[in-house]
Amino acid sequence: VTAADSGVAPLPSPSTMPDASVAERTLLGQRIGAISGAEAAKGWSNEAIGKLLDLVKSQKGVVEDRDVCLLGEVKAAFRSAGVSRLSSREAAVQEMQRFLFPKPKPKGEDEAGLAKEFLKLAQHGQLLEARQLLQGRPKLLHARSTSKGYTAMHYAAMGASLPLLEWLAEQGLKPDVLSQPKDASPALTPAQVAHDYKRDAAV
Repeated sequence: VTAADSGVAPLPSPSTMPDASVAERTLLGQRIGAISGAEAAKGWSNEAIGKLLDLVKSQKGVVEDRDVCLLGEVKAAFRSAGVSRLSSREAAVQEMQRFLFPKPKPKGEDEAGLAKEFLKLAQHGQLLEARQLLQGRPKLLHARSTSKGYTAMHYAAMGASLPLLEWLAEQGLKPDVLSQPKDASPALTPAQVAHDYKRDAAV
């Protein structure tokens, strides 16, 4: 099946979104690699993931999302990348589509709850989920905990999540940002929090 054979008229290209960082692509490869039959994705280079993402992205509006995995060029590209089974390729393409075109959170959701969720994702190193949440709510980047005034950078340091620390810095959150405790305790940097929690890798 090709785009021309599908009978679907091409639509205008989707708006260009920022290029995914190396850390984001690495985690995407690991997630796809967890799919049965797509284990090869764990060894994909950043360049290889980028090419596959560009290919999947280019089909947005050309064919139905569910049919992208059936296109000849997509089939050939994934087969060359070590994913030849249809079911595995379909799941991998769906994962890439969720990564490229995340659904924004409904506007009616509780801001405090979203802030708490974002900080929790940072602590647990869940970069893809944090990225999707932030895309719908950019202000969450500056969310803080209610008592110690920790930012997402503090929580990522607490969890020793290096990819998430790098990503947060790329989004504009300062690595040396100070906490804002409500009590008389001293303000801490993320590195100091990492040291307190014995997360030396994040220092």
